[in-house]
Amino acid sequence: MATPLLLPLATLLTLVVSAAAAACSESDRDALLSIRAALSDSNNLGVFSTWNHTTNCCSTYYGVSCDPATGRVTSLILRGEAPLDAVMALSGIPASGLMSGYISDRVCILTGLSTLVIADWKQISGPIPACLGAQSLPELRVLELPGNRLSGEIPPALGTLSRLAVLNLADNLLSGNIPSEITNLGSLKHLDLANNELTGSIPAEFGSLKMLSRALLSRNRLSGTIPSSVGLLTRLADLDLAENRLSGPIPDTLGTSGKKNGVLTSLYLGGNGGISGRIPAGLLRTKGLGIVNLSRNAVEGPIPDVFTKDSYFILLDLSRNRLTGGVPRSLSSAAYVGHLDLSRNRLCGEIPRGPPFDRLDAESFAGNSCLCGGPLGKCT
Repeated sequence: MATPLLLPLATLLTLVVSAAAAACSESDRDALLSIRAALSDSNNLGVFSTWNHTTNCCSTYYGVSCDPATGRVTSLILRGEAPLDAVMALSGIPASGLMSGYISDRVCILTGLSTLVIADWKQISGPIPACLGAQSLPELRVLELPGNRLSGEIPPALGTLSRLAVLNLADNLLSGNIPSEITNLGSLKHLDLANNELTGSIPAEFGSLKMLSRALLSRNRLSGTIPSSVGLLTRLADLDLAENRLSGPIPDTLGTSGKKNGVLTSLYLGGNGGISGRIPAGLLRTKGLGIVNLSRNAVEGPIPDVFTKDSYFILLDLSRNRLTGGVPRSLSSAAYVGHLDLSRNRLCGEIPRGPPFDRLDAESFAGNSCLCGGPLGKCT
């Protein structure tokens, strides 16, 4: 007769155990409090007002999420730029945060982390913890630390994070080379290392990042050539290598991946100074490519006359190079050309008539050897 009571009792025990398991892990709570101790909320936003020894880190700590089954921390998101700035400003709360200190290596105690974001606090300094790797954080998928003052080199251990899909270290003071281990990140889709002080070359095996769709490496001090393996990135939509010290040719397969139609939509190579050779015809022929900036380099030869009715350029900036020959007549057949800048090259001949040329001003063609017609006046 006692048997019917066993099921409710077992269910109750299960619920009690589950509730206990869902409570904040003691080791994770201690790690979070160590992270807090290493940081100072200079604007008194109250980010850490709920972080203390007496509260459940899974339910009350701002920016923290946990696995409900285990109580382990899975997400730590602390952003200095608030998404509701206007609302916060009306409430008398600063629109953006200011935090100093450093990122404690105790973050690597949070072994269940899948997302780690400590972004846009402006004065968080020191190195990226060297322990950030698969040995400590095997589940990590998103790592975003932009908008701080982090310094030192990028830890090679990041290259062991096999599940990492987003790596954003932009707008810091990071130096040294891009570690070759980064090219082991087979799941990486978004890479942003822009606006740092990185030197050396882009790893030759960059094309191993088969899932990569955005690569933003601008405003560093990178040198050497653009690896030919970049042309193997069949999912690459946005490539920004501007404002570096790169040299050598543009890879012939860039944007096309060996096919007529690639997925590249924007390409920024401007301001390197040393990129040379000719513009690959396949690049400008790539369907879907809408932004191309090759300005302020040493690109030479004629502009490929390969534009078609499928060409749709929001921006095409080839200014301040060594381009020769005439303005491609096929540009008039393009579906759309927004901003066109061919100035300060060595182009010659008459500017074609009709769109888009009839709505462009003289500055788009200024400083060439012997261009005439259109906004530059009649040819003599």
